[in-house]
Amino acid sequence: MVPRSLMMVDLGHHRRGLGRLLLRHAEETLFAQYSTIRLETFADNARAKSFYETCGWVHGDPLEGEGPTRFEYTENRAGS
Repeated sequence: MVPRSLMMVDLGHHRRGLGRLLLRHAEETLFAQYSTIRLETFADNARAKSFYETCGWVHGDPLEGEGPTRFEYTENRAGS
């Protein structure tokens, strides 16, 4: 089974490097086992989309399913 987690930083703590630190830790942990990792974010969450793209994640297609539209982002381990 592929691990699933939810990562969020309180709005009062945005722009302090915490999100980047958490994301980097998650990437390092997951890349130890997987060559490609993915995440999802809501289509209308412009701040999150900008953050992930700035961090090098690749924007994918909308995901199918019920509820608000979500997009998938992927990143590959260096050298993969």
